[in-house]
Amino acid sequence: MPRRPRTNDDEISLFPFLSIIACVIGVLTMMIATLALAQTDTPDIAQIESYEQDQKSLVQTQTRIEQIKLEISDSLKLREKQQQNTQNKTEITKMLAELDAIEKELAEQKKVQIIIPKVDPKARETANEMQTQYTLIEEAIAQLEQDLKDRKEKSEANVTVLPQGSGLNFKPHFVECAADSFVMHTQTPTKRIRTANAAKAKEFINLMELAANGKNDSIVFLVRNDGLGTFRTLKGLCDKRNIRNGKLPVVGQGRIDLSAFNQRKKQ
Repeated sequence: MPRRPRTNDDEISLFPFLSIIACVIGVLTMMIATLALAQTDTPDIAQIESYEQDQKSLVQTQTRIEQIKLEISDSLKLREKQQQNTQNKTEITKMLAELDAIEKELAEQKKVQIIIPKVDPKARETANEMQTQYTLIEEAIAQLEQDLKDRKEKSEANVTVLPQGSGLNFKPHFVECAADSFVMHTQTPTKRIRTANAAKAKEFINLMELAANGKNDSIVFLVRNDGLGTFRTLKGLCDKRNIRNGKLPVVGQGRIDLSAFNQRKKQ
């Protein structure tokens, strides 16, 4: 059977639906635009603008503060200069017053008449007499100095160390022990060394080596009244190395005389 021809009433038109969609899109666009315009006047924007204005105001305030500081500094310097000027004026006034007082005192002194008493020519000393008196005084001073020196030498009598006893077969090397030092009598001239430097002193180390290697060599400590501490220090160094040593007490502060041992060496 042949198909029935279509009539125009069965066709559907899409125009009204597209129009509705276009209107909806337009309305949405209008709403978005309205919201965007509304957000430009929100409080955040206002706060940002206020913050920027505050920053500008703060910079201006700081600039003004710096200017005020400079003005205050200049004012203080000016005041100090004024105070110095005032002090200088005061000092100048005082100095002028003192100068006036001195000038017045000089004027008063000039008014005083100085009267030089007359001296009898016979009572005046001549230059020769004064020179003679000066020479006599010098001689008296020299004599007094010599007497003082003689008394000092007599008060410091020599302390003589004599060889005696059964220990004459050894060769002694004398070291004098004082309060804070010791004297090496093994060399000429004698040398004084501080007790604190005894362990490092080359002279004392060489002496210990000589006594250690020698057959009859021995170190003899001459101990003063105040040299006991020094003796203990030096003896300790010798005992550690098994070096023969001994001691002799020295009474007084006189010079030590070792001439008896020197004569024995020559014999």
